[in-house]
Amino acid sequence: MDWSRTKTIFIVTFLLLNTFLIYQLIEKRNEGDINVRAQATVKERLADMNITVTEELPEDKSEISHIVGQTMDISEEVINKAGEEQVTVLNNRFIEVTLEDPYKITDPERDVENFLRDHVVHAEEYSYTSWNQDEGQMFFNQTFQEHIVVTYAENQLVLFFNEDQEIVSYIQSYLEFNEEGKEKDMLAPYKAIEVLLNEAIISFNDEISQIELGYYSLFSPEGDVQVFAPMYQIQVNEESSYLVHAIDGSIQESIGDTDNIEGIQEENTAEEMTEETSSEG
Repeated sequence: MDWSRTKTIFIVTFLLLNTFLIYQLIEKRNEGDINVRAQATVKERLADMNITVTEELPEDKSEISHIVGQTMDISEEVINKAGEEQVTVLNNRFIEVTLEDPYKITDPERDVENFLRDHVVHAEEYSYTSWNQDEGQMFFNQTFQEHIVVTYAENQLVLFFNEDQEIVSYIQSYLEFNEEGKEKDMLAPYKAIEVLLNEAIISFNDEISQIELGYYSLFSPEGDVQVFAPMYQIQVNEESSYLVHAIDGSIQESIGDTDNIEGIQEENTAEEMTEETSSEG
């Protein structure tokens, strides 16, 4: 074997590899510089138009993908926890549980959290969405990697209250999530805000009062499977909200004073429920 020639080949190979790695590092750094400059430009536009961002922005990630939710049968788990007499399977997706005794609520945040932990299977995977005081209904949705997942035209967990602000029943569905397809470049939060700027949806003296990254399904599910796209929900002036696709930057839906997505209710906070409970006491 010609060791001198072999040694030369190894040296050339390592030099080429190092050159390639350095090139990739420079490209990555340049992409980061471009993103920083783009965000600075958006911030300057916001400042010039006196538009304030009062909410802390979500973490800036480089890539993200769609997710798929598969309906899971949790009837056996629910029956084991609540008792067969209290459980009704409504269809392939939803289960209704009627409590034998109403569950009293005095401190909404603490007591609801305790109720979920003691009575609802997989409770740690659900996040509070809204409280409809008139109907006595509290809404929750599942989360994926700590981001809210909003299903099409339905809420995944609904607690029902009687006139005494006691929980009397709940309806639940449960999805198992998996990432779908190849990860793609993710729109930075400020770029999502820029989409609304360019469409003149936000203007002078407006306030970006909330911006959250979540997963949304805007189409009727195909059987037991739903596809969810990553989107920013951007609330303007604590009134109207807009969904901006976190990959392609398209505006998917607006949520105004009248709900455009069925199942998303006008939000009342837990403090309102506290006030009502205190006044009745």
